[in-house]
Amino acid sequence: MPTLIPRSPILIRGLAIPFATVAMALTALMGCAPAAAPAARTVTLQTLNDSGVTGTVTFAALGDKTSVEIAVDPGANPDMPAHIHPGTCDNLTPQPKFPLENVLNGSSKTDVPASIDELFAGDLAVNIHRSNDDLKTYTACVDLR
Repeated sequence: MPTLIPRSPILIRGLAIPFATVAMALTALMGCAPAAAPAARTVTLQTLNDSGVTGTVTFAALGDKTSVEIAVDPGANPDMPAHIHPGTCDNLTPQPKFPLENVLNGSSKTDVPASIDELFAGDLAVNIHRSNDDLKTYTACVDLR
């Protein structure tokens, strides 16, 4: 038959302090957990200049950077430069803020040195050009809001 240890008030008081210390340490550590990364965001491109180009741009958090993935249809369009520009689709600043990989075979993926929150803070747009030889003709665009 097992031997039972009597519960003495001294033994219980002796364990209370270590248990309280561990509980406080765990509570403090839980408060130090990193904040959850912003959820990925997907926006729909507007077709411009009767180009027929449609698609999406998806933004996924990579710490203090953001992965920017472009998917367009039709995918057979030629090598199309893409950028994140200051301004809006209706009033773009010609100098890009962030160059993106050209859209080849309908897709592009670039890691941008800015957070999702920074990119969607206002006054930026993703713009896709017809080709390297025709940068003045925009095929698709979307304001980041």
